[in-house]
Amino acid sequence: MSANREIELKATIRPEQLDKVKDLAAIRKRAVGRARSRKLVTVYYDTPDYDLRQQGLSLRVRKIGRAYVQCVKQTHKRLGGIPVRMEWEGPVPSQDPAVSVIEDKKLRRLIRRAGTARLQPVFRTDFQRNSRSLKFEDGSTASLDLDIGEIIAGDVSEPICEFELELHSGAPERLFELASEIRQAVPFRLAAMSKASRGYALLTQDELKPQKYVKLSLTKDDTVEQVLTELVQHSLDHLQMNETVTLATDDPEGVRQMRIALRRLRASLRLFKSTLPKDQYGWIAAEAKWLMTELSAARAWDVFADEFLAPVAQLYGGDQGFDALMAAVEQARQQSRRRAREALGTERYTEFLLRLSAWLSSQAWRDQPVTERTTRLLDPIGDHCVKLLQKRDRNVRRQGRDIANLSETALHELRLAVKRLRYAVDFFESLYPKKQAKAYRKHLAGLQDGLGYLNDVAAADTLLRELALTGRDQAAPVWAHAGGLTVGWHRHAAIAAKDRLVKDMAAFLRAKPFWRGA
Repeated sequence: MSANREIELKATIRPEQLDKVKDLAAIRKRAVGRARSRKLVTVYYDTPDYDLRQQGLSLRVRKIGRAYVQCVKQTHKRLGGIPVRMEWEGPVPSQDPAVSVIEDKKLRRLIRRAGTARLQPVFRTDFQRNSRSLKFEDGSTASLDLDIGEIIAGDVSEPICEFELELHSGAPERLFELASEIRQAVPFRLAAMSKASRGYALLTQDELKPQKYVKLSLTKDDTVEQVLTELVQHSLDHLQMNETVTLATDDPEGVRQMRIALRRLRASLRLFKSTLPKDQYGWIAAEAKWLMTELSAARAWDVFADEFLAPVAQLYGGDQGFDALMAAVEQARQQSRRRAREALGTERYTEFLLRLSAWLSSQAWRDQPVTERTTRLLDPIGDHCVKLLQKRDRNVRRQGRDIANLSETALHELRLAVKRLRYAVDFFESLYPKKQAKAYRKHLAGLQDGLGYLNDVAAADTLLRELALTGRDQAAPVWAHAGGLTVGWHRHAAIAAKDRLVKDMAAFLRAKPFWRGA
């Protein structure tokens, strides 16, 4: 059973568009040989407790004609938004899995540890596949597979209608470039989940849950280029992992996590801005800002409804027009969610993901003149992270010294400076003693929470004015008094919050940065 690295781009599409894809000029000019059509029936195996899934493995046996092929996949990493999996594939005599034929000892041991005798069919896929072999101008080779059928888990099923571009040799960016050409003629949505992942979700009926950002572990010997790639890739993964939650549920955490991913993406790029070509930095920053704007209203109304209005309405019960205010806010909230979902369904969003992924996989920033500035990309990150942290720490200390007398605008600027420092700390703290970094980060968290609350209080008036303008007449809305009570309550609470913030800033100014002497 041979091992291969699988690099695959997957997209969902409407059934009536499948035939259009295979007939596109972008496909025909790269096609090699004749198209093939096959019916594929695949059974996935796991233990009753899904031990293989928990280890990041999938085990399947696929029937192709009269033959059976066993395949084990293990997710290795992501490359420009594409999951890169190690794949072990080989013939077996029947539909039953044969662990003994797996040549990789470590993999064989993992499966046996889960319990070979406990392996059982958990779900299956049944679909028709139309395939074309492709060859690109630079010699890279790939395949296009068009799949239509279903995933079946017990008594429930889910349709499959997608295309896959799989790289066989050469440059991964060719997949993104071809996908971009396809998108110009046929709309599609990039799919973050494999058939195996969808099968498990169907089987377990797991509730869609937002995914929080997981910090990376870096080393001081990692180059600036490696760190840039890891940080941007990690942010892109985080963004896409929360896309389905935002599209399919009303959980406000989905939008929040997508916005966090975008902020971390922008913060990553800003750290290394001086080493990047201006045009490349410019279009990524502009597209990330556009998407952030499209998601902002949903996040603003979520905060207002859950953190501002709800506690005050509870104090006043159903009196003072709170029922009318809550109804109006919920309507605005739903409208802002529709706006967010519509943005994720646009061609612009898909193109942003494709171009950013191609930029990462091709390391396009290398296409620039070699200067003292650009050669920093090859330096160890340990040579630069202190300067990057010091610069942001210095900005916060400078802007925050007179925090008690700052205007709302100045407080907003300070909040942004604190966020930039917080993200830089999150990125680099693995390079330093954990205890020292934790204490410093705790100071930042307090500042960020306090400044965030004051910013939300300042924004509450604007939200209520926008809400009033949606009314049909010029008269004051019936919820006007309730709105005034809500904002007034929080403006009063903001006085105490500002006092705490002054103390938190004083403590931060006394704190020693954890990177000194490291």
